[in-house]
Amino acid sequence: MRVRLLTAFTLLAAICMTCLAVGIGFQIVCSRTRGLLIDRIHDAERFVALSAGQPSTLGAEAQRYHDRTGNGVLVTGADGTLLCDIGVDRRDPAVIEASGRAKRFVPEGQPPWVYPWSTQSMLVAEPIGAPPEAGGVVVIVVSTFATRTQIGDAWIQLGCVTATGVLLVGGLALVMSGWILRPVSELLRNVDALTSTMPVRNAEPRGHAPKGEGPPEIVELAVGVRALTQAVAELAAAERRLVADTAHSMRNPLTALAVRLQALQPMMAADRAASAFVSVVGEVDRLTGLLDGLLASAVAEAGLGCAEATSAASGCDAVRVAGQRVEAWHDAFTEAGLTLTMRPLVTTAESVVPHQVLTQILDVALSNSARYAGRGAAATVIVNHECESVVISVQDTGIGVAPDEIDRITTRFFRGAQAAAGGSGLGLPIAATLAAQHGGLFFVEAVEPHGLAVTVSFPTVSGPAGIDETARLR
Repeated sequence: MRVRLLTAFTLLAAICMTCLAVGIGFQIVCSRTRGLLIDRIHDAERFVALSAGQPSTLGAEAQRYHDRTGNGVLVTGADGTLLCDIGVDRRDPAVIEASGRAKRFVPEGQPPWVYPWSTQSMLVAEPIGAPPEAGGVVVIVVSTFATRTQIGDAWIQLGCVTATGVLLVGGLALVMSGWILRPVSELLRNVDALTSTMPVRNAEPRGHAPKGEGPPEIVELAVGVRALTQAVAELAAAERRLVADTAHSMRNPLTALAVRLQALQPMMAADRAASAFVSVVGEVDRLTGLLDGLLASAVAEAGLGCAEATSAASGCDAVRVAGQRVEAWHDAFTEAGLTLTMRPLVTTAESVVPHQVLTQILDVALSNSARYAGRGAAATVIVNHECESVVISVQDTGIGVAPDEIDRITTRFFRGAQAAAGGSGLGLPIAATLAAQHGGLFFVEAVEPHGLAVTVSFPTVSGPAGIDETARLR
């Protein structure tokens, strides 16, 4: 690819600079030709003045002029009398035609341009006297040798400058092509190295990239990236399947163990073994909850709930769902020594999120508050409209989370340093995944002076309904 880039850059530069050089070369020809013509017209006018004022010196002056410039001079009178003839063939048809045109005061056309290979002489004819009839004619046969030499030298210099410019551009193109392709080559090597360590099925073989779709190196890189993407997708799917299969497989024996332990409970005497038995049952319950969380996380990340969101076009009323969850969790909060209230700022809030998804998200937020807020704290569920979104927030006045842990709170298996024992660190990540899959936004923020707020927003099905004026005044 570097050779192709270098060839393309150099060829483009050569074409551009050649076009520029051709234009400059033609301008040199035009300038030199016009300059030569103007100088010879001035010479002819000088001979016209000599023939009218000092005709006796005309021959000597013409001879010196011929010796110095190599130009022939022909001067004739009004009656055709030859006044001066040095280096001019009077029988030349071009000389006869130029003399006739000058006598009749007919302007001459554009003389031919002088090129380094030109062989034709230039004729300059000036009439002696005033119209309508000239008193004679001065004809100068101009030698173009010096001008052709000057134009040739200028063209050689211009060619050298153009060639130097092309070489410089070629060197710059060489450096630039290497600079441009170095990251591509490095990226291609890294993709190859990474792809070789991953299992990829149905990947396009290297070296068999489709032709005609771009530079082979870029096409090859695209094939490698596509294979790497496929491998990563397969690994992610395999990871989710592994988590789901492992959680499902281990859940069955744990459930059977819990049933057997419950069957043993009535048979145990009230001695020291009873406390150990309760501890074992608690650990089994905790492991069961952890596996349930892993299974829910795998299902959520697999996007299995998206079909439900698509089919449930009507969504749900967030106010009604929040009210149901507050009622369901009221006893649990009371038993934990917390208070739970609801503060809807709207009467209804129709959202696109399905009922069961919003229920699961609110259960996660309420479960966190009941478990970690601490005795004496208060939790409030707020439902409101903001622009074209329905916003549901669960705020508590508990111990909260350290500021440096807020950004990590939705990471799987992460638990804050101040969190009470229990829990798997999967609830909030699952809720955030569900919210994202259904077009929602999920936030976890600190509450001043202390506490935590879990907020989720979803697009509305329709515009805001009536505002609860009583709630807003409060």
